[in-house]
Amino acid sequence: MSNTRFLLKNVRASFPVLFKGEQFEGKGSFRCGTTLLLAPDHPQVAQLNAGIEEAAALKWKDKAATALKSARAKDKLFLRDGDLKAKYDGYKGMLTVSANCQGGDTEAECVKPQVYTGQRVEVTESGKNPIYSGCYVNALIEIYADTRFGEAVNCKLVGIQFDHDGDAFGTAKAKPDDFEAVSNGATADEFA
Repeated sequence: MSNTRFLLKNVRASFPVLFKGEQFEGKGSFRCGTTLLLAPDHPQVAQLNAGIEEAAALKWKDKAATALKSARAKDKLFLRDGDLKAKYDGYKGMLTVSANCQGGDTEAECVKPQVYTGQRVEVTESGKNPIYSGCYVNALIEIYADTRFGEAVNCKLVGIQFDHDGDAFGTAKAKPDDFEAVSNGATADEFA
């Protein structure tokens, strides 16, 4: 691996969109991806910053410092202060990594990341997806510089692996274990 492609370990997933591309606020291309949350003292923060520098140098060569200064001034880096979105669960006091896949004009055309269980079994059906907003994951990412919309340094989500459970952000989906078994023939009147 390099400074621009590596496994970011033990971070929390927020707003994961992994199997079916979505548009941001109903506009633009359909994308899959997630926001990854990590503490400012996470051991890989220096690696993320080194990746930003290397991606800029690869793209802009001797103009990297100027381009990176412009990207920072316009908030066009994938690594941000979570306090800017503190209204969302888990963001306050954290850093955020916006990691997305290549977009497409339709849901079917967008690139999807590979999703894995903790035992490295690939998950290909959304109904078996172990990753939810608030769980801890390991994410294979690629950092790259881009000029399509001005100087920017972005992060691509290549793959994501469930690591362990965390407190779900927002309202978690219901799971079968949330319910008690009901005998056959039970009616609504029995619960009134």
